[in-house]
Amino acid sequence: MSYRQLKKVALVIGVLVFTLNLSVLRAQNSNNLIVIIKNIELIQGTLELQLASDSLQFNGSTEANLNHVRSIKVTAHEMQVVFNNLSNGDYALAIYQDLNENDKLDKKKFGIPAEPFAFSNDALRRFGPPYFEQAKFNIDGGGNHSQVLNMIYRKPSKQKK
Repeated sequence: MSYRQLKKVALVIGVLVFTLNLSVLRAQNSNNLIVIIKNIELIQGTLELQLASDSLQFNGSTEANLNHVRSIKVTAHEMQVVFNNLSNGDYALAIYQDLNENDKLDKKKFGIPAEPFAFSNDALRRFGPPYFEQAKFNIDGGGNHSQVLNMIYRKPSKQKK
């Protein structure tokens, strides 16, 4: 075998080893998140989920990664949604049930949600949505991870006669 052929073989072997190592690293950092949504009282509309990886995405200042947004038809009182191939890091979940399927969270007076909603860590604030820091959780090490969200319903106020 000539020196030139030997160099080509060594280069091919080097590329294969690099590709194999890269694949192993990706597999180690590949996480799946199983989101379990409980306390769904009304079997109607859709569940709108957003998985944010930073505070700007979580509060809506930047567009969410489309791979981290899900919309699913409500078919049961408890449902699951899976986010695949997530990198290691901090995440926060926000979800609402779009009862009338108008693609937005309907609100009452003072911006109070009129439709069911939930956040990871059951995070809430007295006024406004929680901060990313309150709702965040960490995914690390590869494999399957889970988060349970309990839907919150704000009952309509009774009408005065």
